[in-house]
Amino acid sequence: MVAIGLGAQAPGFDQDVEVSPGTLNWVRVMAAWAPGSAANIWARGPYTARQLDRLGIPGSVVGGCPTHFINPAVDLGQRIWRAWTAHPLPRAVTVAAGHESWLNLTTIEQQLIGLMQDAIHDGQYVVQSAEGMIRIARDEFDQIPPASLDAIRRYVAPHLSQDEFRVWCRRYARAYYDIPAWMESLRRCDLTIGPRYHGVALALQAERMGATVTIDSRTEEMCGQTGVPFLRAQDVAGKTITRATLKQQIAFDPDAYDAQRAERAGAYVAFLESNGLEAQDFLKRIAAGT
Repeated sequence: MVAIGLGAQAPGFDQDVEVSPGTLNWVRVMAAWAPGSAANIWARGPYTARQLDRLGIPGSVVGGCPTHFINPAVDLGQRIWRAWTAHPLPRAVTVAAGHESWLNLTTIEQQLIGLMQDAIHDGQYVVQSAEGMIRIARDEFDQIPPASLDAIRRYVAPHLSQDEFRVWCRRYARAYYDIPAWMESLRRCDLTIGPRYHGVALALQAERMGATVTIDSRTEEMCGQTGVPFLRAQDVAGKTITRATLKQQIAFDPDAYDAQRAERAGAYVAFLESNGLEAQDFLKRIAAGT
């Protein structure tokens, strides 16, 4: 057995994760079923590796998320940078939607939605979970319990009536079930931003800028390991968010991004091969930078 992308989640890096006996046993069984003597757990980052060490499961490989390698281009960072700097401000914005229970993000998310609506071209509000959020993107309002629908409305657009909110959802809310189609939609926007790491990471793989609003150790760890720009929720809370401020705050170095991605690809290839798996040629090209 080989485990890829294992991640530990806690409110912050200064706290240890709490796992149930079943979860701990599950990880121990995976580690015990390594194909050989090499480590068979590819962890999302150093925090996860430290937590595994603390739980008596040492030797995991610090990696990241394999979605980092969807795009086979070796100069992906340069492509992202050219698109990002082609215009003074983002002309269209995708918001990687959060969840109505994340009340600490309410003000931030509503500001992001505002700048999405104020951009030159229509953007989109891409939902990933949970059921109610998915249903607002499918025009299935009557299948959402009224209390849940109202909670979503208050999280997304509290100034709208229920009828107005339904019209808003039909215009902006989207849910995708095919990754290439999702990425293609992100290419229409100059920026994707929100608390969903993978919804943002796909934008970079589609050669467009993205920034994650991090809310816990897991999302920040993945950003750090894959070069995805991020803004900590606690750092932007209470501040005005505009397209202009985001243009200044989003830090991205294309050369550093490509160099880090090549290093991570090399480590990923070595991890796969040490566990008896064959890496695809495009991964080796990213690792070699050619």
